[in-house]
Order: sequence, then C-alpha cells, then structure tokens
Amino acid sequence: MTPTSPASPPDAAPRSTRGGWLWRWTKRLLLVAAVGVALIVLGAVGVYVHFSQGLPSVEALRTYQLPQVTKVRCADGSVCAEYFMPQGRRTVVRMEHLPAHVRNAFLAAEDADFYKHEGLDFFGIVRAGVKNLIPGSRKSGASTLTQQVVKNMLLTPERSLHRKIREWILTPRVEQALTKDEILSLYINQVYYGQGRNGIEEAALYYFGKHAADLTLGEAAVLAGTVQSPNRINPEKNIVKAKQRQRYVLGQMAGQGFAPRAEVDKELEKPIVLAPRPPAEPGAYYAEEIRRTLVARYGEQAVLTGGLRVDIAMVPKLQALADDAVRKGLEAVDRRQGYRGPVGTLAAERFERLKPLLTRQIEEAGRRQKEGSSVADLTSLASTEAPPQPEEEAPLETPAAEVEEDATLSPDEKLVHAVQLAPLKDGLRVAGYVTQVEDKKARVDLVGRVAEIPFASVTWAKVNGKAPGKMSDVMKVGDIVRVRILRVLPAPALLEATLDQVPLVQGGLVVIDPKDRHVVALVGGYDFERSPFNRATQARRQPGSSFKPFIYGAALGSGRYTPISTVNDAPEAIRDPYTGQTWKPQNYERAFDGPITLRTALTRSKNTVSVRLIEAITPAAAIEFARRAGIQSPLPENLTLALGTGEVSILEEANAYATLQANGRYAEPLLLLKVTDTSGRVVEEHQPAFEEKLPPAVAYLTTSLMRSVVEEGTARAVTELNRPAAGKTGTTNQNRDTWFSGYTADWVASAWVGFDDHSPLGSSETGGRAPLPIWLEFMRGAHQGLPSRDFDMPPGVVQTRIDPATGLLAGNSVPGRMESFLEGTQPTAEAPPPGHVSESDFFLQEGSRGL
Repeated sequence: MTPTSPASPPDAAPRSTRGGWLWRWTKRLLLVAAVGVALIVLGAVGVYVHFSQGLPSVEALRTYQLPQVTKVRCADGSVCAEYFMPQGRRTVVRMEHLPAHVRNAFLAAEDADFYKHEGLDFFGIVRAGVKNLIPGSRKSGASTLTQQVVKNMLLTPERSLHRKIREWILTPRVEQALTKDEILSLYINQVYYGQGRNGIEEAALYYFGKHAADLTLGEAAVLAGTVQSPNRINPEKNIVKAKQRQRYVLGQMAGQGFAPRAEVDKELEKPIVLAPRPPAEPGAYYAEEIRRTLVARYGEQAVLTGGLRVDIAMVPKLQALADDAVRKGLEAVDRRQGYRGPVGTLAAERFERLKPLLTRQIEEAGRRQKEGSSVADLTSLASTEAPPQPEEEAPLETPAAEVEEDATLSPDEKLVHAVQLAPLKDGLRVAGYVTQVEDKKARVDLVGRVAEIPFASVTWAKVNGKAPGKMSDVMKVGDIVRVRILRVLPAPALLEATLDQVPLVQGGLVVIDPKDRHVVALVGGYDFERSPFNRATQARRQPGSSFKPFIYGAALGSGRYTPISTVNDAPEAIRDPYTGQTWKPQNYERAFDGPITLRTALTRSKNTVSVRLIEAITPAAAIEFARRAGIQSPLPENLTLALGTGEVSILEEANAYATLQANGRYAEPLLLLKVTDTSGRVVEEHQPAFEEKLPPAVAYLTTSLMRSVVEEGTARAVTELNRPAAGKTGTTNQNRDTWFSGYTADWVASAWVGFDDHSPLGSSETGGRAPLPIWLEFMRGAHQGLPSRDFDMPPGVVQTRIDPATGLLAGNSVPGRMESFLEGTQPTAEAPPPGHVSESDFFLQEGSRGL
C-alpha cells in the first residue's frame, strides 16, 4: 500500500482589522504633516531670509533724532517763525516730563497691552485677518504701537503684504533694541495730529495753548484719539467727531484701569475747549528770506529738521505795521486800476445742493475761545480760480480710517471738504455767493450768515474803464465774489460788507534802524501765500529819481557845488559820450524853469539838472559814491544813470539811504543775528560793523537837500509826521516803477510799487501817489510815542543865513533863510540892499561856490 501525502492546509485569511487600517492612514497623515511642517518651516525661513534682505538696522533708533522744528525768535523774544518738514512741525518732549495720564491715554486709544506683549499681537492679527475676509465688513488692522513706529520710521507707507511682512520681522528686533518707554516716546513724538502738527508738544500748543506736560486728562484723551484720523477728527476740523472719539478713549482708560472711573466720568460730559487761535506769524517774506539764507549756509535738512534756534532783527510790532501798510497801499492802487470781475460763478441749483453740506461742516467745526461762528470761503467752488492751498499739510501716510471714509464720500462731499472755514470778525476777507442784486445793494451768502453790500461802497469798481451806475453793472446772481466784512452784527442781522479784490499790483517795503542797521521790518509783496517771490530782496527794479540823492551827494562831495549852486534847467540834446547816443532829457512835468539851485532842482526832481550834474562829475564818480553808500547792484556807466536807470533792490536802496542818514557811516543790513544748535552752541552771531564810507558833512548836506523834497516838493505829504524828515520820490519811464525812500532820526524806509511784468501803472501813479502812502502809513505808527528829533549835524558843516534871491549872505537889510554848506564853501559877500541892481548878482554861475 502506497503511503499518501498529507493534505496542504488552506491559505490563511488576510488580516483586515479596523485598527490596522487606521494605523496605515495615521502614518500617511503624519508623514504628510511632517512634510507640510517642514515645507512651512522651510518656506517661513525662506520668506524670513528673503524679506530680511536690505532691512534697515533697528540699532539706529537708539540714537535716532526725530526731525524738530527750527524756531525763529524776533527782537522782542517771541517766536515769530518756524521751519519744518512738509509733513508738519515737531518739538520733541521727553517722556519723563509727561504725566502718567498723558501716556496712558495713548495706550488706551491704540495699544492697551503695550507693556505686556513683545511687539506683535498674534491674536489680533488672526482676528483682523478673518474680519477682513468677511465681505462687507469694516476693515481693521492689528498694529501695535511698536509696529506703527516701525512702519513710520523704518519702512515706507505703502500698503502691501510685502511691507507688512517686513514690519513683522522688524518689530521684535525693535522690542529687543529699545525699552518700552523709548518706543512709546518715539511714537508720541512722531505721530501726526492734524493741522500741520507732529508730536504731542506741538499739538498741545496748537489746540490747547499749553505744553504737553500740562494737559488735563480730557485734553490728553482728545489728542490720543485724534491720531486715528488726524485730518478728520481733530477738534478744530470736527469737534463732534473729536468728542465721540475722546469718550471712547476715556472709556478705555477707565476699563483698562488707566484712570479712576470717577475722574473719567467728570471728563465725559465736559465740552472740548480749544485755546484762542494762535496769532498769525508776522513777516512771511522776512521769515522766508531768513530760511533761504540758512538753507544756503547749512542745507535744507539741517534747517527743516535740526531744531535750530535763530534770532533775527525783526520787530513784530513794526513788521505788523509794515505788512498792513503795504496791503492798504496796494489795495488803494488796485482800486484805481478798476474791477476785474468775480472770482467765478456757480449755478444756483448747485449752490443749493452744496449749502446744506457746508452748513453741517460749519456746525461741526471746533470753535476757538474768543471767536464767534465761522463762515465758508467759497473760493474753491469758483470755476475760474484755483483754490488757495490749505494751511494743513497731509501726514506721511493717510490713515486707513480716512481712506475708508473717503471712499464713501460723494463728489459733493469731497468738494465741500476742500472749502476753508474762517472765524467771523471785522475785516475778514472771504468769497461768497451772490444771491440778490438790486440797484443800490446786493446780498452775498457766506453760508451761515448773509452780508449786504451797498452800492455806495463799490463805485470804485470800474469795468473796462467805465464807472458803474448801478449794482448790476458790477455783479449778478450766481457770481462768487470776494467781500470784506466791515462790521459783524449779531444774527440774524445782515453783515455789513464791501466788495473786495486781490491786487495784481505788487510792492515792497524795507525798514532799517540806522543806529544798528537792524532790518526791523521787510515786506516782499501783497500776499506770500499767493506769491512767495520776495520783491524786497530778489527783485531788481529801476529806482528812477529816488537815485538822484547819490548824484547830488557826489556833486557836493566833488567840492564844485553847494546847495545854492545854480544849474540851468533847460531842454538840450546831449550826446552821451559813454554810449554814443544822442538824447534829450525831459522833466516829468514837461516844463523847464531855467537856472535854479541844486536845492530847488532836487525838490522839483528836475531830470535835466541831474543829467548836467552827472555829465560834470562823470558817471564813474556817481557810481563810486553810490557804492560807498551801499548800492551793490551793477549800474550803467553812462549819463542815463542820472535818471535812475540802474536796477537795485529795495533792501540795498534802503541801506544806502541809511548810510546818508547816519552821516556817511556804512554797515551791512542785518536780518540774521544769531544761530544756535540744539545743544546750545552758538553757530554764528552778527553785530553791526560800521565804517565811515562817505564824508559826514557831505552826507548831511545830501540829507538837507532831501528835507526840502519833503517840506516843499513831491513828498510834502510827509510833513504830516510833524518831525524832521528827508526823502525822495522816484517814477520811471511809463510809470513802470514807483519809489519813495526816506528817513527820520529814528527809522529809514524804502517803498516800491509796480507790476511784476513791468506793465505801466498808469500815468497818474507816481512815487508820490503809490509808494509814498505806504511809507507814510508805516511811519505814522512807528513814530507813535517817540519824541521829535532833528538830524545830528557833524563837524565840517556851516550854517549861514543867505539871501535866497542872490545866494549871498543876507545882511541886516535883507530877509534870508538858513542854508548849510561844507566848511569853506559858504558865501562871503553880502547881498545888496533891496532895490540895488547889479547884473553880476542875478544868478550864481553854474558850478560856483557862491563866492
């Protein structure tokens, strides 16, 4: 029997338990997760390495000096100008000088956990990210104070993920490099507060008229709340939104334990009280001249960010007088030129649509102490004139809240936001909308108040040379016109107003204190904001007859002439040997008086006599005399110089006249006196350096001749001052340039009026009519309270009583007058008694000394 093989056992069934299946998938997921984590880590490292390239060093923040405003102090010690970057002015205040409630207000408003986190609020970042992904939700951020410092001081303000990642990288580095107090100090001093103010110190001074260290709890909450949207909710722009934001900050302070609830409750219902508006800084042209000088010496960066302290010679009281005198004088000239029409026009239905928006803006605007309600200046709504630039500068980056709000504004709302508001007061000048025109009056809506203009006040408004007969000849409904408020009456009474106009004609005035050559006032035009070109220092214009005193002074200094020497005032064709041209000098009045004395010739401003004098002494001698007096501009070396054809600046003519006033003692005019850096080190300092450049007796005689111009000639209006004064008018060909330069024992001043494009002013506009009133208006105010003083007579001058008819000594039988001479040139012969006739005594010969 054959043995059989045992049967093979059956295949085991595959194991397929639930645990095995889970294990396999778990391993797979763990592997994927590990790979994912590795990729994320590698990606994060790569992102970190990539975005770390070229990042600024945070170590620089340890010694970083925030840009600070340069402050300029005037002669009375007041701050009368400030220079700063376009984003605003800043004065750094030390953190230890700020009370706790001021610091805590910013923590409550922006980052309550500032002292707890390490720079980044991760929960806030996730929360903001999720919220921003929800359609229709209000966008939000999660920037800590440290992040904001990084963004504003180390990075650009661009809105991008690229910038945000770089911000996240830098923020922890800043936290490691600086203390929390140092970071908070950078933030509070750097951030923008609206109205052109950066840093808490400048904001506190502007809004509340006090230093940051003196802010109350409520005031600190206002400023801390403003930084969220500085152009929208600053208390001057919108007191309603500012109050709402203040309440939020105060609530946060109480909730976070930053301030006692009882103190917060007291502040919640208090109104925000703004300090009186800071006075307007005087002398914009003067301040700009100083800024240009400093930039030329130290560079723009040092001047705008270096926090220099600068002392200048401006006297604010006198500068205000000068500013006002120039404005009044140019407005008077402009009115004689006629009316140029409205600023623009606006359809009635459009004005009615915009008016409610404007009304709301006025109602929401903050009101300063001592100010009434505001009205709207509608210049920006006019179709024919660009709106004036607002005083406020935009911050480096427009806050997100403002960007979001702007996106929701209608075109009309955006237009209304550009309209400037002005506190209502006597003398206010704004543009309004004409709503009603009758024969004898018109009404102008200023939004909030209505002004009435009587026809009697607009009769000056000639159109195309024709005087108006009724109000409709001047304006119509729908016009936007400039008005000046004459009298503010309580509402609802109409405001008393008159038609206004910005002059096209320009002018300038320079005032010098002769005893130390300080330029106490300088005006370079009608309105610096509209035209910053400084006509007092940057322009060169022909001085006309106001240059003649230097011709006469050179003639007297030659020893060939005395004040009573006679020169023939007669027409004559003269061949100028210096140019080869033949010309025939004419007097302004086209009349000739025959032989006259030098005193009479200058008093009557005789051109023919000036030409004969310069022909006799040579142009070179006249130029040398003018140079020693202080005229530095190029002068033509020919006979036309006698008529003032050289071009000079107002400043150099004023200083040359100051040399004459000071009996020949010359010194440079001083505007800038001292510059000190932030450490208190004096960088430069200036004192007058006087030098006798002209013979004192000659300068005094020149002054004596100009006294006759004031007492008997083209400047007789100056006698109103009731004190000794000397000066000379000047009018160039076709009345393109008009001047008056003159002085008393106290002040020296030169005034000029003309058009920038050299257009003629008109045949009636002369040195005695256009600039002299400016000079006189200033001198009236400048001499108030000063005693009348005569000019000092130097050695070498002899005063003798002469017979005006003969120029000889006046005997007992001849009435005479006192005349000044250089010692040794006075007459020695006595005039014959009345009735005695001698041909030789009719006139002194030209060029004689009266001997």
